[in-house]
Amino acid sequence: MKNKEDKRISRELLDIGFRDVGSLDEEMVQGKGLEYYESSEVTQASVFHNAISGHVGTMTEDFAVRIRVHGNEISTSCTCKDTRQLCKHVIALLYSWVQDGNDFVNIADKLDMIRKLDKERLIEVITNIIEYDPALAELFLNRKIPQWYEIDPLDKNSE
Repeated sequence: MKNKEDKRISRELLDIGFRDVGSLDEEMVQGKGLEYYESSEVTQASVFHNAISGHVGTMTEDFAVRIRVHGNEISTSCTCKDTRQLCKHVIALLYSWVQDGNDFVNIADKLDMIRKLDKERLIEVITNIIEYDPALAELFLNRKIPQWYEIDPLDKNSE
């Protein structure tokens, strides 16, 4: 289960429980979210403050999902074509969070590690990132420093 003591993760996110997700699942997608969670795979799952994200899919489909909790409200995005705010992919990621939260990459931990790197190592890391996706070079060259939630490596139209 999730580390309930990590102060860098919002209380609202840490307090989401299996019953909460089950209620949303029944209300929004008639229980299809749990089925999808159990039959699909969640990859690249991460948590940062009040947000979780990941890829949810099967061998034939893969959807990028983001969830942000604000008090009692949840804002979501998913790359599927479902027009509901809470599709089965969002619900599946929520089930993954409540069941497998310790497996999510905590971005705050990674940022702590990055802050400790010397300049030469940082240049190596940035080089690897740009070689992986050259379009991301603009992130390092822009004068305005984007907030973490403004960076969307899946959105190739923002170039």
